[in-house]
Amino acid sequence: MKRTHYEDTNLHQLAILSKSIGHPARLMILKTLAEKGGWVEGEIVSIPDVAPTTVIQHLRELKRVGLIKGRIFGAQCKYGLNEEVLELFQKLWSEMMGSIQPPSSTS
Repeated sequence: MKRTHYEDTNLHQLAILSKSIGHPARLMILKTLAEKGGWVEGEIVSIPDVAPTTVIQHLRELKRVGLIKGRIFGAQCKYGLNEEVLELFQKLWSEMMGSIQPPSSTS
């Protein structure tokens, strides 16, 4: 299978970030972190109906793409939102959505 090389690195980065939040538990983790002031220390955030081990897997993915930073394992865990990457994501998303023009209605 041939891989496609995307010239636009912004689109590629936006796709990676979008894919990483493509699960409701990951969105809930980001929301929960924001509600806790952006950072937690010494605990794994609790997500209803999601086992702590599954939350850790989702935290790993969010950290891998840079949406969160810090240490997510062990008694010394301290992790939180990566504001720079979240701002970049918001900027890239806004630019992308601004470039998509809905079809004009011809009533």
